[in-house]
Amino acid sequence: MRLLYVTACVVGCVACEFPRPADVTDDGGAPAADSAGDSSNGDGAMSNQVCTPNQALRCDAGSLVRCKDDGTAEQSESCALGCSSTEVRCNDVAPSNNLAPQLDISSGEPDLDLGTTATINTDDGTVVVDGRPVVVRSAVVGQTNAPVIRVFIVHSLAAAGVTVTGSNALAIASNGDVSIRGTFAASAHADVPGPGRFNDDTCQGKMGMLQAGGAVAGAGGGGFGSSGGSGGSATNDHGLATGGDGGSLTGNSILVPLRGGCDAGPWSGTAGSVGTGGGAVQLISRTKITVSGIVAANGSSRSGGGSGGGILLEAPVVEMPGRLVANGGAGAELCLFRLILGEDGRLDAMPAIGAAPCDTSIGGGGGDGAAGTTLAGSGLSHTVSSGSTFAGNGGGGVGRIRINTVSGGLHATGIFSPNPSTGTVGTR
Repeated sequence: MRLLYVTACVVGCVACEFPRPADVTDDGGAPAADSAGDSSNGDGAMSNQVCTPNQALRCDAGSLVRCKDDGTAEQSESCALGCSSTEVRCNDVAPSNNLAPQLDISSGEPDLDLGTTATINTDDGTVVVDGRPVVVRSAVVGQTNAPVIRVFIVHSLAAAGVTVTGSNALAIASNGDVSIRGTFAASAHADVPGPGRFNDDTCQGKMGMLQAGGAVAGAGGGGFGSSGGSGGSATNDHGLATGGDGGSLTGNSILVPLRGGCDAGPWSGTAGSVGTGGGAVQLISRTKITVSGIVAANGSSRSGGGSGGGILLEAPVVEMPGRLVANGGAGAELCLFRLILGEDGRLDAMPAIGAAPCDTSIGGGGGDGAAGTTLAGSGLSHTVSSGSTFAGNGGGGVGRIRINTVSGGLHATGIFSPNPSTGTVGTR
């Protein structure tokens, strides 16, 4: 009988009023894991956690292996720009023109929808959407021998009809997708330059000569991605007035530094208003840029034509069923001192048409602006036996277009004018 009593107490210690032994712990608090690595969750169930939730574990070729958010398994995510060789993370976009600091803070900014119509001022950073001011974070970045850049920082961008004004170049740094579905214009108009237009020592067109007796030569158009057209010469009984040279090709194909186009020369004998250069636009996305509308940085017609500006797109993927245009403005005509404008740079790949003379007996027409692979036209020369004569002004050269993506990341079915240069998006 005594042996049976002891056995019963070993099996049912609580009933015999012996205390239950405490659980053995591995850190003084939580129960020790069992031989399979699981631990109790407090109600008798066992956790299946095998790794630290969301922890980046390793690079596997072009993918990043990460612990799932519940810690129960590993998962792989593809890195659009490859996996880092120095850290356990996907590579990030390294924008041109030293704009990485602005891209780094874009994930914390709100999405920006520019509605139906919007204006962006690169001087003071104001943004107006459908008549209503909108606060958008921005910063200015200086460049050497190039315009200042105002960078707008967003989580994503959707834009339709947008007009960009101001003297600074425009950049937009986006954490997510950028979508342009309307006309996004950073173009010059008349004597108002595009944002970020930049005249250096060689690219502005030259003034034509003025000869006694009213022989007025034409001014040269602005150059950038191609040379501007020269101004026409004017001849009367007092002699020859030689037209101004067009501005020279300048800058570089990668748009570093970021800059716009160049102005035409002024009218003969005056420092008056001129045809002005198109602006400069840099769009950056960590994911994708889609242009189903138009991005334009065209030059204008006022004296000679201003050249087209600069457009730079940088993202892993660029979808381009729309248009990117940086065309030159056409040469104008001064006929009996009455200004006749040519066309500003067009929104397709056709040259802007130079101004026709008001009277072919005393004047010559303006040269066409450059577009696509067509070079800028020279102003028409004119000769009279005596009296006044007015030669035409030269057209503006094209600007520059650059697209940086991953290999195979550019999907283009739309229109480029001029043809773009392409490269690999920078990584870090």
